[in-house]
Amino acid sequence: MIYLLLPAFNEAEGIEVLVRNISFQLSNQQHSIIIVNDGSFDNTPDILKKLQPELNLNIINHEKNLGLGKAMQTGINYVSSVINKNDILITMDADNTHPVDLMQKLEEKINNGYDIAIASRYASGGKEVGLKKYRKILSGGAGIILKLFFPINNVSDYTSGYRAYSGNIIKKAKDFYGQKLVTVSGFTCMAEILIKLSKINASISEVGLVLRYDLKRGKSKIKILKTILAYFHLILRLKFEKG
Repeated sequence: MIYLLLPAFNEAEGIEVLVRNISFQLSNQQHSIIIVNDGSFDNTPDILKKLQPELNLNIINHEKNLGLGKAMQTGINYVSSVINKNDILITMDADNTHPVDLMQKLEEKINNGYDIAIASRYASGGKEVGLKKYRKILSGGAGIILKLFFPINNVSDYTSGYRAYSGNIIKKAKDFYGQKLVTVSGFTCMAEILIKLSKINASISEVGLVLRYDLKRGKSKIKILKTILAYFHLILRLKFEKG
């Protein structure tokens, strides 16, 4: 069983194309597409409601926008309650920047015994297309600092939202962290998840990701200064917390 988790906030411009592409890509596998609508105030809820019966979507709604971290928390807590050890969870951004055909390579990594497979911009074959220079500096700088404080074998991309996880590591994380695998509300959640799973000995591999920011639908939600400060806060907290 493949669980596909999409956190979505104001993605009306591209959500239908993305969800249909995902459904087609997974059509030969038993799967469940879970979308956490994080308080969207555009047409995202209406589009998802229209698609729900046709594509059998599992839609979880936040009444107001709580942030990517809270959407991931909601989605992962739900998945951890239904996933089996031999299942796979895939997470992906909902803005069409992640190529859906890469899911197969991520699945292969999990089926070959890894707990986490990361679609990495910095692995062999990976790159960023259409991303503004200041965003490249932010992503690259965050990665360097995180690698310095939390060195993890085989990991070059700490912040990618495109990943696959084994059902086994999701269940293990639930046993260890309860519902607090994700505690931050913003974009730093992906680093938090990765670091915490590494602390419970998750085995990790990467595949190259061509991030197509030139295909992004809708506006960026990231707030640069707030995100930079959040990374420093996350590093301090995770570095000195027990466990």
